[in-house]
Amino acid sequence: AAPSTTTLTNHQFNGTDGVEHTSICYDPDNEFIIVAYRDVGDSNYGKIRAASISGTELTWGTETTFSSAASTNMGICYNTSDDRIMIAWSGPSSNTIYVQAAEVNSDKSFDFEGESASTVDSGGDGGNQSQGYGMIEYNPTYNTATVCFENGADSSHNYVAAVSISSGSALDVGTAVEFDDTSEEFWGQSYDPDITKTVLVYDNGTKIGARVMTQSGTGNRTIALGTEALYGNNSGFTAVSEYYGGMPIAYDTDSNRHHVIFYDEVDSAVRMNYFTVSGTTVTWSAASNATSLASGTAAGNETGGGIAYNAARNRLITYGATATSTSSNYNFEYHVVSGTTYASDGRVTAIEDGLRTRSQHVPSVQVNDGDFANKTPLVYSDVGGSTGGGRVKLMDAGTGIIEDTVAASGGTETTDG
Repeated sequence: AAPSTTTLTNHQFNGTDGVEHTSICYDPDNEFIIVAYRDVGDSNYGKIRAASISGTELTWGTETTFSSAASTNMGICYNTSDDRIMIAWSGPSSNTIYVQAAEVNSDKSFDFEGESASTVDSGGDGGNQSQGYGMIEYNPTYNTATVCFENGADSSHNYVAAVSISSGSALDVGTAVEFDDTSEEFWGQSYDPDITKTVLVYDNGTKIGARVMTQSGTGNRTIALGTEALYGNNSGFTAVSEYYGGMPIAYDTDSNRHHVIFYDEVDSAVRMNYFTVSGTTVTWSAASNATSLASGTAAGNETGGGIAYNAARNRLITYGATATSTSSNYNFEYHVVSGTTYASDGRVTAIEDGLRTRSQHVPSVQVNDGDFANKTPLVYSDVGGSTGGGRVKLMDAGTGIIEDTVAASGGTETTDG
């Protein structure tokens, strides 16, 4: 089957032209997708909304406000042990970093169980920064969510804190630790089920860093960081994901690799490579194994791309926009692991044409149940386009023979099995 995009009935969840900072997670208990976003049409409040799927039709619950203040850079994940969503975001007052949990009811409503948001860092001693992708990641082994932010009180260095649910939707926040001593504020998180730990990947200004988090202590909220492993020269996320892009890292459960997209300034191209983890040691693949992408990779806040892995198809998906204007095209390309490198489609599949997109997110946990089987949900927003608003579509990487760039130019076709 060829790769495809499914435009769902009721795929738009908010029609405000300024819907931004979207994020998405999957609730396996109710088989819902849940989106978090900033509603510019309602004072920039933070909102969430759940949807079920039947065939190709989404049925949305009522919008629920979780933050009645100007909110930015939402990240959302699902806690499978406590059956709660966990949301992290930046609020006003020097970008205070907040986190909140809520129960998801079968009627698609949310119950905060009388709990207010918890503060990860107040920002009162220096303006904090954040971005939605990679802001929060759930670790089912430690039963915590880790929240990343730029700490304005410490020369804008990058920090991470572990958060656990004590009872109901009440939260306990651990002490944040520094994982990067630069002010780049671009990062991603990836849970590795083989080592049962979460891995951080980040832009340090000239190279890409990666390190493993080990957690212990009360509620597993004490974080110890593994040794930093650096990749590339003049490589980073600034010209790929930027502030409003997608996740720059995805874990491949078949080959046990963490795949990362980045901008290589030496080659002036967006590329993809991977690292493996043993214990707490990160080992990057050789630069010669990196591959270039055909999917939209235009730089800038309005267009940032991302990467996802679909276990059912055993394929990687890279996605992004072709330009920064309201007439850009948004597309994806699929890839398979081929030995120590990749075989790539070399062609693109359209997601949507004629829009300027922001905040493209996929669930960090695989979605392969029911009508979501074999497909990867994508949430994004059309800012300044003809229709505006936030929407969800499904990407299917397809199966069968893949024609990589070598095959397209007359070489041998590569199959993925």
